[in-house]
Amino acid sequence: MHLIVVGLGAVGSAAAWRLAEAGHRVTAFDRWAPPHAHGSTHGETRVTRITAWEGARYVPLVRRANTLWESLPALDGAPHGRRNGGLFLAPADDLLVAGSVASAAPTGVPHELLSADEVRARWPQIAPSAGQVGFVDPGAGMLFPERIVRATLARSRALGADLRLDEPVTAWRADGAGVAVTTGHGTLRADALILCTGGWMPEVLAPLGVELRVERQVLHWFAPAAGAPPFGPEVAPIVLVADEETHATVVFPVVDGAIKLGTHGSGEFAPADQIDRAIRPAEAADAARILRRFFPRLAGGAHVRSATCLYTNTPDGDFILDRHPEHPQVVLGSPCNGFGFKFSAATGEALACLATGAPTPVDLTPWRLAR
Repeated sequence: MHLIVVGLGAVGSAAAWRLAEAGHRVTAFDRWAPPHAHGSTHGETRVTRITAWEGARYVPLVRRANTLWESLPALDGAPHGRRNGGLFLAPADDLLVAGSVASAAPTGVPHELLSADEVRARWPQIAPSAGQVGFVDPGAGMLFPERIVRATLARSRALGADLRLDEPVTAWRADGAGVAVTTGHGTLRADALILCTGGWMPEVLAPLGVELRVERQVLHWFAPAAGAPPFGPEVAPIVLVADEETHATVVFPVVDGAIKLGTHGSGEFAPADQIDRAIRPAEAADAARILRRFFPRLAGGAHVRSATCLYTNTPDGDFILDRHPEHPQVVLGSPCNGFGFKFSAATGEALACLATGAPTPVDLTPWRLAR
């Protein structure tokens, strides 16, 4: 089959890779040249975890993604990620802990529950609150998004995919049993189309009565304090910590001399092209406060930089992976909600299977439009 993929972020690049790996003819478009800093797939690191407080239905999806990434050739010898474990700090009844426990039990995922004192004993750099417990997911860790996108695109290109970067798609339509896609260079016809444009999916799904909301997300990097104890991935997990104000902040181990923090969501919504990309001084100050509160032995170093990216949120917080209800040769993907990268190899593959009629390795019922 000849298939067109529009959007080459985490999911689209994976879809192009899986289609090319299966021997299909692939033409893929992106309005920029990925990996870039305009969407949701940048910022050096992303969390991966086996447990899913969003629900046990996500566990098979992340397991499939991990299997696929293990099969993806490294680019220039650079690893795709690091399995350094994950620690989720929250009260026992908080979603971070209770939801993780609920997903681990029926799926047989190894895990531990630690008291606050046990967390301090194992990681002296971390200072949990008295009312918090620690949920340990040993299969969690870090993924490197820019490296992964480069590797998937390189593999796709090596398998014959035609990657048309810096070429925005201006229109698409169902064309008989196939599709037609128009850019500034003309119109191309194919058998099927995959649309996975991230923050630009709202305009695709709005006519179907699905309102996606694009949320501004901010990331911060700080140097560790002078004389701080080691906190690199060889000794430290990724840490997700709940507090009274922000609900959840992820803190990554020191990579390239800096600790990265990202608070989950901002509550600020706008069309993707109108998201405020400027960093406000108070935002870095708030991140520094969280670092001082939960990592006092590491805090105090200089603020290195900040960056913005996008969450594309569905109304119910679950992914969308389905065929267009009116045009089955058009496949729609919006698997984000701020926790989508860890699944992207599998969600990209799922979209490829839907477009070609191949069986999906993971049951997609939870992510159908009809729900």
